[in-house]
Amino acid sequence: MIRSMTGYGRKEEGKGSLRLTVEIRAVNHRFSDILVRLPRAWSMLEDPVRKLVAQSVRRGRAEVNISVEEERSTASSSLTVDWSVAEQFVLISHEMNERFSLNTPLTAKDLLLLPGVIHTEDSNEKEGEDISEWILALVESAAQDLSSMKIAEGNLLEKDLTNRLSQIRTWIDEIREHVPQVSEEYRNRLQQRIAEMLSQVSFEWEPQRMAQELAFFAEKSDISEEVIRLQSHCLQFAEQLEQEEAIGRKLDFLLQEMNREANTIASKANHLHIQHLAVEIKTELEKMREQVQNIE
Repeated sequence: MIRSMTGYGRKEEGKGSLRLTVEIRAVNHRFSDILVRLPRAWSMLEDPVRKLVAQSVRRGRAEVNISVEEERSTASSSLTVDWSVAEQFVLISHEMNERFSLNTPLTAKDLLLLPGVIHTEDSNEKEGEDISEWILALVESAAQDLSSMKIAEGNLLEKDLTNRLSQIRTWIDEIREHVPQVSEEYRNRLQQRIAEMLSQVSFEWEPQRMAQELAFFAEKSDISEEVIRLQSHCLQFAEQLEQEEAIGRKLDFLLQEMNREANTIASKANHLHIQHLAVEIKTELEKMREQVQNIE
């Protein structure tokens, strides 16, 4: 399965007075590089976040941006009354009034100002224990979105590469059909040229020596080995497209080898149609290499 190196994943979620946003952007890169940006208060999560994202980024550069914001418009705290403390204050107040003959009744407003009666409870404090788990869960979800996008784009790349590879194989088969004919034609042309040259000189050329030289030069124009290697590289390329691992570098290497064989075929084959097909193959390989640059 082919996976593209480029993709985007985003998740946003609110909890209480907090809103968490996770964005992951993946682009082409020669190696695997994951950059994590977290609020300072949660910097201890950098390594766990990187490990989660690494499951979706086997090759390429990924930027992970995580923001935790407090929604000011939402009530972020609540007030609670410690009734036992308030009751103690009331009892003490009555006792003091009786002991000192005072007539100073304790009002509710007075009670609210006394220490320990009213507690402000921040909702974030309730959530503090599981915010780390919440961040990691949302990162994992965003990474899954990223992975889905990379796979979807990878499927398109695989389809394009498969079609181009099929066309190259068709051209190779056509070249292979001409290989015996090319060698024979080259041998005949050499023999005819040598015969013309010998007709203009006075010495005789040994037939056996002539046959050896003809065989030598004909062998130099033989492209059968290059065609076989090119077919083998095409087969390996097709097999790699079915692998689950990161295959971008392997595909790039195979394309370089295929281009090398196509160059040799074009230079060795003294045949116009084969040279034309070799150029077509090289053009298609270049297009494939541009696509492979986007593959993990």
